[in-house]
Amino acid sequence: MLKKILITHYLNKSIEFSKNYSNKKAIKYIDKILRFTDDFEALSFKGLYYSKLYEKEKCYECFDKIFKKDPDYIYGYYRKGLACIELNEYENGITCFKKVLKIDSNHVLTLNNIGRCYLYLEKYEIAFKYFNDILNENPKNIDALLNLSSYYNYLEEYDKSMKYLNICLEINPNETGAIQQMANIYKNKNDYPNALKYINKAIEIDSKEIVFKLLKYLFLANLNESEISLEGFFKISKIDFDDWNLINLYYLNYTLALRIMKKYNEALNLYNEYLEKYPNFPNEDILYEKEELLKLINEKK
Repeated sequence: MLKKILITHYLNKSIEFSKNYSNKKAIKYIDKILRFTDDFEALSFKGLYYSKLYEKEKCYECFDKIFKKDPDYIYGYYRKGLACIELNEYENGITCFKKVLKIDSNHVLTLNNIGRCYLYLEKYEIAFKYFNDILNENPKNIDALLNLSSYYNYLEEYDKSMKYLNICLEINPNETGAIQQMANIYKNKNDYPNALKYINKAIEIDSKEIVFKLLKYLFLANLNESEISLEGFFKISKIDFDDWNLINLYYLNYTLALRIMKKYNEALNLYNEYLEKYPNFPNEDILYEKEELLKLINEKK
């Protein structure tokens, strides 16, 4: 009984830390479980946390240990699919999720995640079918509505994208995923006052979410509120987080804000900092933006 209580406690603590972008701390709690039992659930979460650190080899080792002992552990395939999304290995993710569907062909979370993988692979028609099929069964499925909104956002059909977000907000006015997406659409339309309005609303609901703050300070840079923007990014730089996607987003947003302020050398230094500090992280976006900035600097000479 005590053992079960401890496992539940440590697992919940790990989930809490990972949700707050502290995956190394999350792994420490998982290791407390694995010291006294080979718990597959704990091991699958550990693999997922390693994917958020972009430690691919350690991630896959966790899942290999599970499937060596139990090739049919379905939750392992689901979490490995999520890990593959974190690692940008979408084809592998689809393979894992389809193993889940062999057990439960109507598992809605899995169907949504397969659709997301196809969306990221730019196989838009297939992605659309997955999301639409879910909504045909359940028109109020928030995940499918958000994913369909993302589908139209990818295609730059912003009015259609906003239509599905409005449905989300009718179902749940405090759905921060929809509010954030609404802010992003206004950003894409270069309507920064409305983008800021929506991201401030998201922050009112969840004041701890770093992603919302990154967007807010980028929007403020576009609205010529340079001092507030810089102060905000500085505060975020002092927060301890290790999620690779969030780190990447921090550098991309901060450097873009600096470029808007024409602080080109500072932006260039940040690009180089990312490349030096995180050599194992994906760097295509950073390298592309750095190259674009160098072109801009050369044109100014």
